[in-house]
Amino acid sequence: MKIDLVYLWVDGNDEKWLAKKNAALVKNDKPPIKRGISDNHWRDNEELKYSLRSVEKFAPWINHIFIVTDEQSPKWLDVKNPKITIVDLKEYIPNDLLPLFNSIAIEMFLWNIPGLSEYFIYANDDMFFGKPAEPGFFFDENRNPITIFKGRHYTNMRRMSTHWNALQTICKHFGIEYSVSLKHAIEPFRKSYMKESAEKFYDEIIVPNSTPFRDKQNVKRMIYPLIDNALGRNTIVMNWRVSQKRIIYDHKKESAARPVYRKLLWFFATVFGFIKYDCFDKRQLIVTFLKIYRPTLFCVNDNGNFDSISKFLRKMFPDKSCFEL
Repeated sequence: MKIDLVYLWVDGNDEKWLAKKNAALVKNDKPPIKRGISDNHWRDNEELKYSLRSVEKFAPWINHIFIVTDEQSPKWLDVKNPKITIVDLKEYIPNDLLPLFNSIAIEMFLWNIPGLSEYFIYANDDMFFGKPAEPGFFFDENRNPITIFKGRHYTNMRRMSTHWNALQTICKHFGIEYSVSLKHAIEPFRKSYMKESAEKFYDEIIVPNSTPFRDKQNVKRMIYPLIDNALGRNTIVMNWRVSQKRIIYDHKKESAARPVYRKLLWFFATVFGFIKYDCFDKRQLIVTFLKIYRPTLFCVNDNGNFDSISKFLRKMFPDKSCFEL
């Protein structure tokens, strides 16, 4: 079972890229949402360097690594490494949609990356392995994805429009009201499932995401694992567990009381020290919590104050990987 890894990476300080982005902003028909043009989305703190170090240390079984960029490449990256492929957007995204500065749109076409294996995991450049993880962490015995979500009540999702759009699409086509939202985690996918969903639900997935910058009409990538779950071809688990037991989300058994039950379970498991995190992505006190819980996966989320996190990453992954010059 060959499992590839796909990253999205951009250097928001690159003058050529900035000129292209600013020109696209001028031509854009309607103003994009403010969050969609925040510098945080494009700032490069060399997170990818440390993410690759975490891969080499904790997931050496990865078959091949694809780094999706927009006519760029990290200066420190050894592009001649046979395990690395730089993929430009124009290699797998329809030309009429380019240029794109909308990661939501870019993610919709990952299944079209040339040479990508059937089984792959997807990560932003600020996502890391925190300890050893085997393929079984991401794929079950039937080789179907095990996707990490977090619980959130269905009616509280309206303010998160791209998440809400995904939930509404699922409800419309499958009659299921999922009470979950996407976790900032490295996610497993099957290429054939993604392709099938993109083609079958083209008007609900590709069309609303065909905007150069983030827009309220966009549909979050959680649409893919939700379709898979509705069709019974993946497993959704919570981002935390009690001891070794992962908490499986089953929409058939979900009720108004279930989210409350999970919160109580999480509270008592935390108090008595039984809780373990498969993924941790809280911005506040993240370094402290990483030291305490040592999650399998974590995401640092650049919020403009990266100094303490950068020091932590350098300490946790001090050795150069084979992917660096």
